[in-house]
Amino acid sequence: MPESPSVLAALVHELNQPLTAILSNAQAAQRFLASDQVDLEELREILSDIVTDDKRAAVIVRSIGAMLQQSSDDRKERPK
Repeated sequence: MPESPSVLAALVHELNQPLTAILSNAQAAQRFLASDQVDLEELREILSDIVTDDKRAAVIVRSIGAMLQQSSDDRKERPK
């Protein structure tokens, strides 16, 4: 894992952004579905935004995993 607190804070911030957007969009979709008239085009746009944000979060998680793997590999290669 990154040893610098600032790097860790940046990763947390980057991951929090799409997760917050997913929650916000899901809640908006729930409100649209609870209304008397559902705007299907608006609902499609909301769902598209959720998919986009989910993919962004997945990229960040994979990047963190790759960093962890690299860090682990680096520790294994260091002479004791």
